[in-house]
Amino acid sequence: MIEIIKKDIKMEKLTKEKLNRKASSKAFSKVFHLEEDLKRAIEEVKTGGDGRFSIDLLEKCKDSIDHELQTWNYIAQLIELENKDEDEFSTIKVLKDLINLNKNNEE
Repeated sequence: MIEIIKKDIKMEKLTKEKLNRKASSKAFSKVFHLEEDLKRAIEEVKTGGDGRFSIDLLEKCKDSIDHELQTWNYIAQLIELENKDEDEFSTIKVLKDLINLNKNNEE
């Protein structure tokens, strides 16, 4: 039964442009929320939280959020580089074209 349903459903593939746009939106949304979480964690470390958790545990949570934020910032940068690469006149595209042109001339 499940196989029949799978065969009947045709999923439309996303274009690279749509996929890049969606990935960018998701990454920047994640960065925004992690920044808010980090602000809250920093404040909790300063105030000692509500007393349920030790300062040591709050520090570890803050550090963990900070590492996660660094990772997602990196992912967002990679996505943006990929998006810029799609632009016909982007610096990255021009450099890649020049490298390919140079390789072709060497052969």
